[in-house]
Amino acid sequence: MKIGELYVHDDHAETWWDGSRYFLRMLANQVNARILYFDRIASGWHGLDTLDLGCGGGFMAEALARRGARVIGVDPWDTVLRVARTHAKRSNLDIQYVVAAGESLPLDSDSVDRVVSVDVLEHVLDLRAVLAEIHRVLRPGGLFFFDTVNRTWIARILAVRLLEDILRVMPKGMHDPSRFIRPSELKTELEGLGFRVAPMTGMGPVWINRRLEPVFGLLPSTAIMYLGHAVK
Repeated sequence: MKIGELYVHDDHAETWWDGSRYFLRMLANQVNARILYFDRIASGWHGLDTLDLGCGGGFMAEALARRGARVIGVDPWDTVLRVARTHAKRSNLDIQYVVAAGESLPLDSDSVDRVVSVDVLEHVLDLRAVLAEIHRVLRPGGLFFFDTVNRTWIARILAVRLLEDILRVMPKGMHDPSRFIRPSELKTELEGLGFRVAPMTGMGPVWINRRLEPVFGLLPSTAIMYLGHAVK
């Protein structure tokens, strides 16, 4: 993770769940679209050992725990994990949070049924190492769910130029467009590790809520953001 991106999350950790930050509300608004996709692919989560890689303050980890998954949340930011632990405890959710980087997971090989990594892959320092670790910790037949940002001119304009530079609703330095990943590139990396990769689908705003903020859903185009899954 780049140092600038580290400070973005560290600086906003205490406001993760209070709804005061636009970009955190936008992250929370994306959970339902992701779950909709996951449920189309997988039948149930109850009792499954699930790694939420790059869990942040716990939006996705809590959503998966409420569906019955046994969740391990891993993130390199100790400050934001302290917030995640506190919120999970208040919500009566049993989630194990661990400080670690995706390039070196403190988990045994073949130890989890599913890995979820959303809004993460475009930030990591060594994508190949992270994907290799995901493959290592997954049990044979396990599912890897992901989403990320496509490396296109329109994604760069929207994610960086519009949201960070013009509207300033996202923290400056939140994204490095050189780290955006084309679907074909990600597919090649995953297949090289032995994953079977399914066709990917787009994700993005589909309507506006009462606060005039985007509500996310699944889209036919992968030009900006896309979701996918792979099987070990």
